[in-house]
Amino acid sequence: MIVVTHNSETHIRACLESLLDDPAGPKQVVVVDNGSTDTTHAIVKEFAVDSVFLDANEGFPYGCNRGAAEAFYDTYVFLNPDAVALPGWLPPLMEQLDDVGVGTAMPVMELTYKPGHYFTSHSALTFLGFAWSTDWGEPVPADLPLGEVPFPSGAAFAIRKELFELLDGFRAHYFLYLEDVDLGWRVRLRGLRNMQVPSSRVRHDYDFNRHARKMFYLERNRFHMVLANYEPRTRRMLIPALVAAELGVVVAALRHGWFDDKREAWKHLWTTRKQISEDAEATRQIRVVGDAAILSRMDSAVTGINQMPVSPLVKLINPLMGSYLRVVTSLVNRLNSSR
Repeated sequence: MIVVTHNSETHIRACLESLLDDPAGPKQVVVVDNGSTDTTHAIVKEFAVDSVFLDANEGFPYGCNRGAAEAFYDTYVFLNPDAVALPGWLPPLMEQLDDVGVGTAMPVMELTYKPGHYFTSHSALTFLGFAWSTDWGEPVPADLPLGEVPFPSGAAFAIRKELFELLDGFRAHYFLYLEDVDLGWRVRLRGLRNMQVPSSRVRHDYDFNRHARKMFYLERNRFHMVLANYEPRTRRMLIPALVAAELGVVVAALRHGWFDDKREAWKHLWTTRKQISEDAEATRQIRVVGDAAILSRMDSAVTGINQMPVSPLVKLINPLMGSYLRVVTSLVNRLNSSR
């Protein structure tokens, strides 16, 4: 069990208590603290956990990778410090990982401040890299079935050590946001599934606006992920849609006051182009599934976002994006078949 903290004094006590008080909880808990300046250190030291205290904030994915390096067991389970695991949550995830073809297993995520209501129902991922929590705040159905999700929420999920290491873990240079989406994408490129387990429940104290630079990280990492995880031919086919989406993002950034973050994201992508190229090669090395299969299960519309305002004009574009996705998927599939 790996928990990564940064100035988490408000939440970390409840998080660790939920893990250690559960008879079916983890055998080992590793807390990696990213240079907290509040009382997080003191609180963590009250508990019988393994701890790593970093001098500076190295980012969430780095902290997860560091925690994994300290773990003794053959399964890694990640939990956010602002999450509380409900009793008996862990065994169903372990059982799901035993199924052939399963790469990751995540619990049903509820809101801490609204129990029985979704933090995310299954999450969404579009072919242009936009990702978000679905049905946020909506009631969780009583008869929710086991289901596949595009990616596991980084707030809580389990993965076998062997697979995590094969994928080289999280990409630490993402620093914050979309590292879980990227990992789930690569899991699917291995021909494995990301599953949501209804008999496992975790509550997450989610706040969309908690980080002041969220839009910078989201936009920078979205493009990095798209460029690193698609095959070169697919990327070329997607250029018109990516350009159209950029125009829409710029309009939104100007309208809502985060254009400086968007501009910095562009700049950062240029300065890290070598890293993107290295990640693309790493993706090629682990890939066993072609892009046609990946695209066929991607979303195209973004109107399901309910954590931030989305222009009504997007509804006019969604059908075009859907048609574009179908055409590209068909072309990629045809070209792969002709090889």
